[in-house]
Amino acid sequence: MKFKDCDTCLVYGSDKKPLSRARVEEVADKPIRLYFTSSKLRSARLKTLVDFYDGQQGLMRCLCEVLLKQNQQITRFTEPWMADCVILKVYEVFQRQKDLRVKVHITTEFQSDTGIYFPGSIQNISAGGLYFVTGQRLFQKQEFIFRHNFRTEPNTIRAKVLRIHNLTQNGFGYGCQFVNLSRSLESDIRNFVYNRQIEMQLEKQPSEEEEL
Repeated sequence: MKFKDCDTCLVYGSDKKPLSRARVEEVADKPIRLYFTSSKLRSARLKTLVDFYDGQQGLMRCLCEVLLKQNQQITRFTEPWMADCVILKVYEVFQRQKDLRVKVHITTEFQSDTGIYFPGSIQNISAGGLYFVTGQRLFQKQEFIFRHNFRTEPNTIRAKVLRIHNLTQNGFGYGCQFVNLSRSLESDIRNFVYNRQIEMQLEKQPSEEEEL
C-alpha cells in the first residue's frame, strides 16, 4: 500500500483507545516508519489500529503490526521512540475530506467581494468549507476571502455563503463552501482538519499519554 500525502497518524493502544500521534515516514521496500515525540512508551510488538491521515486519499483505518523500539537514529527531530509498522488490513477509507468537520476557534479578518473588511470567528471547518460567526451582514452566494496558515505558509482562501443563520446576540452565522481551491491548498486544509481531530481525540483521554 502506498500513501500519496501522509505524514501523520494516530496509533491506538491495546485497549482500542487513542494512544499517541506519530510522524509517518515511508521508504520504498521497507516497513512504514512511525516516530513518536512521547517519552512515555516502552518496547513492544502488537497488532493494533492505526488511523493514517492522507491528504489526498482521506482517513484510512488499518490493522497494523507495530514494533515499537527506542529511536537510535540521529535526525533533526527529537523523537525518543520509533516503530516499524506493517499494514495487515485496510478496514475502510472513510471520512473523506468534505465529510470530516472539526470544531475550531479561529479569529481572523475577512474581506467581502464588495471590498469591506470585517472580523469574524471560524467555528468549524472541513476541506470543503467552514462555518463562521460575524456581525457583518452577508447574502446567500456572496463571496469573500480570508488568509490563514493551515500548514506551512499563509494562503488566501475564497469561499461563498450557502446558508445564513440569524443569531440573536452574536450577529450572523454563515455556512460556506470554499471556491476554486488548488489541490495543494485543499490538501493543507485537510491535514489541518485531521491533525485537529487527533488533538481532540487525545484530549478526551484521562491522561496525556497511556503506556502500551
